[in-house]
Amino acid sequence: MQIPQATSWAALAAGILLMGCYPQTPTYIDEYDLLVTNYSPTYDFQSRSTYAIPDSVVRIDVNSDPQDPEFIGAQYGDRIINAIKRNMSVYGWTLVDETEDPDMIILPSAGSTLNLQYSWGYWGWYYPGYYPGWGWGYPGYPGYGTTVSSYRTGSVLFQMTAPKDIGPDENMPVVWLGAFNGLLEGSTNSVLGRIDSQIDQAFRQSPYLQQL
Repeated sequence: MQIPQATSWAALAAGILLMGCYPQTPTYIDEYDLLVTNYSPTYDFQSRSTYAIPDSVVRIDVNSDPQDPEFIGAQYGDRIINAIKRNMSVYGWTLVDETEDPDMIILPSAGSTLNLQYSWGYWGWYYPGYYPGWGWGYPGYPGYGTTVSSYRTGSVLFQMTAPKDIGPDENMPVVWLGAFNGLLEGSTNSVLGRIDSQIDQAFRQSPYLQQL
């Protein structure tokens, strides 16, 4: 599902929460899952070819300390990262180390509570050239700040940032993002399978990422 450019990310995230209400009770836990993607329609993804991604998934909630981030367990975190890597490879991207001046950096995170306050501080341990003045620039919304709100429990967020395209306002462009619910619900095998299927679907509905 592509979100119209005029829709704010806060409203988008609120929609994730509200979509948890169904007129009939679902039979299986994965029927509660919802996936959304968004992107900058003016960004030339084909002009870029390399990317980096951390080896851990940051856990973010209202009690998290951006200066001392926590990470979700490797069982789920590795699955998220490997699913992203697999799809990026299929789409023709080359994985490089973060010290090799990548064109793009993908930042995966998981939220466990509502009303998250999301800060660049969470990536100070990883992001090359990080400094505290950076802000977020979501797809299509160059003036937006750092708040991401109304996540349902167990949401996963992965964002493609463009470090070579920082503007004079010092906003780091987030040119593509995906989010889905359900990480903390269901059996281990169910969660692992849904991580794969949801991330695969995020890439299927984002054909503009594919290298020509």
